[in-house]
Amino acid sequence: MSYPRTRPRRIRQRPFSRRLTEETALASSDLIWPVFVHDGSGTIDVASMPGVQRLDLDHLRRAAVRCADLGNPAL
Repeated sequence: MSYPRTRPRRIRQRPFSRRLTEETALASSDLIWPVFVHDGSGTIDVASMPGVQRLDLDHLRRAAVRCADLGNPAL
């Protein structure tokens, strides 16, 4: 006798349950791009996070366009 003799599929009966138990697939549409905004002009480096900057409104607009071009749905 091989194990398991029966394969219960109770978990996968409903579409909602199947989505919860299916393999994880990550796409750019699942991501949120974090941005830091400040009053004023130009960009300011965030000292505790190398490579991250606080953006003014002009730079934020450019970042939003780039975000949309990359397929990210949210900032």
